[in-house]
Amino acid sequence: MIDAIPHWDYPLQAISVRKDADNQLLKADRRLWMDLLTIASDASTGFALAILLFYPSAPIWLIALGAAAGMLPDPLQFVHSLYRREPLVMLQRFHVWIHTKRRLNWQIGIVSQAAFAALVAATALVAKQ
Repeated sequence: MIDAIPHWDYPLQAISVRKDADNQLLKADRRLWMDLLTIASDASTGFALAILLFYPSAPIWLIALGAAAGMLPDPLQFVHSLYRREPLVMLQRFHVWIHTKRRLNWQIGIVSQAAFAALVAATALVAKQ
């Protein structure tokens, strides 16, 4: 549901989740490895921040499960580009429907994401007390 908030999606060089994407032809080249490094860094940062914000209020396994569930729609988009079958088709249709249609440039997008993250962090810190 957070994808409904206007934000900036960082560009990937080799991997695509566009409607016409054909990721069957991906090659293990520098562009793919850079995409994987970017995605891994993004996911690792998300997991680390979630643990920092919510531990010890909740067990780490529960925080990691919540973070993984929140991130899951994005890798499922990639899986859908490889296997256009149900239930992936239905999930992709929902993801496209819920996702904001407003495109932000990277400066505004990063500021809006940082502001939202700060709001969530402040709320989590207040709730911890």
